[in-house]
Amino acid sequence: MMRLYDTHFHLDLQKDISAAINEINSNQIYTIAMTNLPVLYEKELRKYESSYIRIALGFHPELIVEYQKMIPIMWKLLPNARYVGEVGLDFTDNKYRNEQISFFCELVERCRYDETKILSIHSRKAEKEVVEILKQGPICFRPILHWYSGNFTVLKEALEIGCYFSVNIRMLMSQKARRILEMIPIERLILETDSPFLSINVRHSNSLADVIVKLAQLKSMPVEVVEKNLWHNFECILKNC
Repeated sequence: MMRLYDTHFHLDLQKDISAAINEINSNQIYTIAMTNLPVLYEKELRKYESSYIRIALGFHPELIVEYQKMIPIMWKLLPNARYVGEVGLDFTDNKYRNEQISFFCELVERCRYDETKILSIHSRKAEKEVVEILKQGPICFRPILHWYSGNFTVLKEALEIGCYFSVNIRMLMSQKARRILEMIPIERLILETDSPFLSINVRHSNSLADVIVKLAQLKSMPVEVVEKNLWHNFECILKNC
């Protein structure tokens, strides 16, 4: 039986949350559940209990301006939150760049020296800016670049500062993403689904297992070796190896 985990999963956005939790529990899928606003983090902490689920404190970059009154709540909750996400930058439509950058800079500075924290970072069309902000000082937390789609130059810089990269099944169906994944050492890859945003009708456990199998094919490595490496990477993130 494969050892499965999911570092980027949206529990509160599932069509059937109870069924999602049941599958996580029955398949022993260690899951980090993202939130998009700090009030949703508080709600999920109170509402959902599972040995396999950890709720992350998030503030999605596309919501920074609309919900800016919640920023003080984010700073209040942050010191006690080990898992942070979904956070980052999104320059898809170039709206509110300055506001996003200001928030993300402050978030990184508040987390920079905290060895306990794990950040799942959104960087769509803003990969360079995300990495530049991370590079402004030491990084004691574990940065995970979720669904990375930037260029190879920024990828190299992200690897140099210790970033991990979470990979889902959709990435392995894209030629560009496959080229990116070929460049990332197996020691820096971890699993995610980004469910329910995959637009693929596949069970949670099957999607994760498929990533392992397809990564093994891409890397020309035995499946069991890839599974062992990915599990070790997850343990390193949790233990800050």
